Amino acid sequence: MKNLILLLLLTSGVYAQKQVFNVQEYCIDEKPLKEGQCDQKGNEYSFLFLDPDKKEVVFFLTEIKFEYQITATQADSNYTIYTLKNDRGESTMKVNNAKTKIEFRSPERHIFLTVGKSTKAEK
Repeated sequence: MKNLILLLLLTSGVYAQKQVFNVQEYCIDEKPLKEGQCDQKGNEYSFLFLDPDKKEVVFFLTEIKFEYQITATQADSNYTIYTLKNDRGESTMKVNNAKTKIEFRSPERHIFLTVGKSTKAEK
């Protein structure tokens, strides 16, 4: 019985950890927004940290750091959509179910990411 309880505690600790995505390529479309256009494109050292339990998203794009609070979450058969808020306003973040594409949309820019698999266990 003690082993079962210990196993459950250890397992829940792994599942509670945040998901870390390695950005393999990014595309940034600045205002004026044009679908499919990239004003900046690259594959420099970038990461995205998603912690649904703490309702936090932290995104490091080369030298820029974006921090958001998750205010709402909605899922359908293809995507999980997060409504995000920070001191600059609201954005949406859309993650495909394969966890290979992430899209940020805000009034001033759209950021499209191709990412590697999460390095943490999923729920």
